[in-house]
Amino acid sequence: MKIFYQVVYTTNLPVLIGNMLRVKQLRTHQMIRFGGVMVLFTLLSFTFVFFAPTAHAATMLFKSNFGPGVSLGTPTGFYTNGAWQYILGTDKETGFSWPIKALGADFSGIQLITIDPIDSTSIGSYITNEIRQVTGPKGSLVNELFQNVKIKGNLGQAGSQGPLLIKRPWTIGDVDDLYMTYWFKYPADFPSKLTREVPGAGWRTQFEIKTGGYLNTWAGDYRISIVVLKGLDGQLYWQTKGDNVANGPWSKVDYWTVDNRTVAVPVDKWFKFEVYWHRSNGSDGRFWAAIDGKEIVDHFGPNMGNYNLPITRIIANNPYSGGYATVESHSTGLEIWDGFPCGDGISCYNFDTAAPSSPTSLVASLSNFYTAAGVSLSWKVSSDTVAVAGYNVYRNGSKVGQSTLTSYRDVIYGSPTGSLYSYTVRAFDAAGNLSLPSNAALTTY
Repeated sequence: MKIFYQVVYTTNLPVLIGNMLRVKQLRTHQMIRFGGVMVLFTLLSFTFVFFAPTAHAATMLFKSNFGPGVSLGTPTGFYTNGAWQYILGTDKETGFSWPIKALGADFSGIQLITIDPIDSTSIGSYITNEIRQVTGPKGSLVNELFQNVKIKGNLGQAGSQGPLLIKRPWTIGDVDDLYMTYWFKYPADFPSKLTREVPGAGWRTQFEIKTGGYLNTWAGDYRISIVVLKGLDGQLYWQTKGDNVANGPWSKVDYWTVDNRTVAVPVDKWFKFEVYWHRSNGSDGRFWAAIDGKEIVDHFGPNMGNYNLPITRIIANNPYSGGYATVESHSTGLEIWDGFPCGDGISCYNFDTAAPSSPTSLVASLSNFYTAAGVSLSWKVSSDTVAVAGYNVYRNGSKVGQSTLTSYRDVIYGSPTGSLYSYTVRAFDAAGNLSLPSNAALTTY
């Protein structure tokens, strides 16, 4: 059990205020992790002062529920054993657009990789992808990205795969700190798809990051992967590994491995997947992941390869397995932040259930043009028990955009008709809680 304290010392020891300490047990002499360093404190006379957890300074880089406005492009760029499929459009629920502009990505979508040579007429027999409406994690209707690898190769052979991929050039630098989360669901028959009866048939990939740029190619020197394995007892468990398997021209080296048999692999129900990394050659390097708020790995230490190559491929999830076909992925609610949004090393799962306060003093200023109008909106900042992550903007009740600032500029296209437009704003936090609407700001165009 993790207990988070802010501590005020009543002895002559230094006063530490506003920092999170991770304490597992208290004894006369106790090792405490502070800022990634283990320090030995002699616990004398303490006064423990409990505060509500404070949010880590983090900025949302991207969010998509695969909502209205988002679509899958036609597979393109065919090569012998694969193709590329972009995700396109602006998510009207979040205001963010595909392809993802953050992280310097030059591709964000699904890479279609097949065991056999394919073309545009045969790819659908191997891999299909679809955005469709389903019952979501909280019981309401949502859009999911459904991926299905139908022909994968022989049992025990990895074969075809369809990674949901963010690809970036190696020439633009590394991704030093990143937090990603999404909702995911394995089908009811998933356990039966994995078997130990055939070597290599008992695994399925969940998440990967890979480096690249060796000799100005996609070859990399470091990979971190999270996979689901089936044990000899027939139970599924999580394995996280750091190795050099990133398409480089060298023999495999495993740097570290963490097996977690405590946190269950959910089946036939939505679960929240969270992952964070800080890249470093030193002891402050970190890789953390959680399932429904329960840590499956929190590894500290070097996580760079021999050539210090940057991350070029972020594989959010991947229907890729050595088991039986078909291999399915169900995902929704993708978020990307530049750090932990709910606190250092703290899961956002059920972390915050209180909605922010309503934005106040919303005003609208209209600028007329011949065939359009610009509407400048501004309002006063909302408050939250943790932190406000941004604001949704609504025109006549329909969401038209999102802002991390207390301002937004909307455009009404077409010639003026004398119509009345009503704007409202709602604040949201990292957990997705929405405030009540602000006051309405009216304008006529």
